[in-house]
Amino acid sequence: MAKRIGIIYCKKIQDSSCVGCAKCYKAVNDKTFAFEGEDDVDVVFKTGCGDCPGLVLPRLQLQYQVIGELETGVDEIYFGTCVKKAHMLMNCPMNLEGIKAKIEEVYRIPVKVGTHEY
Repeated sequence: MAKRIGIIYCKKIQDSSCVGCAKCYKAVNDKTFAFEGEDDVDVVFKTGCGDCPGLVLPRLQLQYQVIGELETGVDEIYFGTCVKKAHMLMNCPMNLEGIKAKIEEVYRIPVKVGTHEY
């Protein structure tokens, strides 16, 4: 069975410097970078961070409601490389480590930061 993942992208960067998250999808489809060694990965959802200051948890709650209605699950959540870069280079106000820990606590699934190195 394929690993089911969700990807959270930076609302300010997506479609500006990374059109349609093509780099994330390429990494998933080619099994490179964060997905190296994976047998099969399905992207179940992609959602924005909620814009600054990063209202991720309400957006995830909505995603989980939809996923439940579709009888689909999620095995891991990834913050896209755009979120990682926004946090490291552009003064993103989101407490990335705090949000990551909260998501892991609430949804009891692993959360990884970064999807590719393009």
